[in-house]
Amino acid sequence: MKLEDCKFKFYCFLRYFSVALRFLTILPFPELKEERKTDFSLEVANSTPFFPLVGFFIGILLFFIYFAFGFLSSDLLSLILLSFWIFVTGALHIDGFADMIDGLSGGKDRKEILQIMQDAHLGAKGVAGVFLFLLLKFILIKNVASSSNALLFIFSPCAGRWGMVVGSSVIPYAKKKGMAEFSSFTGLKEVLLSTFITAVLGVLILGFSSLFLLLITGGFCLLFSLYLKKRMGGFTGDTLGALGEMEEALVLLAGFLLARSI
Repeated sequence: MKLEDCKFKFYCFLRYFSVALRFLTILPFPELKEERKTDFSLEVANSTPFFPLVGFFIGILLFFIYFAFGFLSSDLLSLILLSFWIFVTGALHIDGFADMIDGLSGGKDRKEILQIMQDAHLGAKGVAGVFLFLLLKFILIKNVASSSNALLFIFSPCAGRWGMVVGSSVIPYAKKKGMAEFSSFTGLKEVLLSTFITAVLGVLILGFSSLFLLLITGGFCLLFSLYLKKRMGGFTGDTLGALGEMEEALVLLAGFLLARSI
């Protein structure tokens, strides 16, 4: 059932926002009875327009933590922000980033890449990649926290999850089954609605400069997606989570540099 087919719009919003929230985070939210009667991949596909809203909700929590612990040193505050950012997703996206590094660095073709990514054991390259990425994100968080542009903490997860919707729609799913199977049901309407929601939230949070950040994020998303299609024929749940992580960091970096140049 699509959102536009619902007689009670608010109930459908609550239903699909609930699905998106539980799919993207570990935050507790009640499962509505109608969800049990529908294929889960279809439910997630219908919830994709609300992925940016989930990011917005995470961003609000980050912004609250930023103010609640603002009396601490910048290093400790940044560590708390980064820890919560990882915790709220159950470290699922970071795990996907590690698997992606292992697969792309060790696999010679599509089959070998997917086999490495499915391996439960983490390789040295994956560990090193995650360490360096988290170090980068820590530095970016510290710089943003020390500046007067802390609203980036709200917009960054919002834009990152928008990129996940766009990325899952521009290239095919590389596996037969998996967490990202929902993309088979995601269409242009979901992408456009997700884009509209993200753009509106961005303007409300950061002003029209957010549209420039979205342009950068979207460009990176398209380039990375085309790279994945060339290397492994499409994306997986791991690469989709990794994409969201990288785009969050990109928004922090681009937003910080943009604020300094103005």
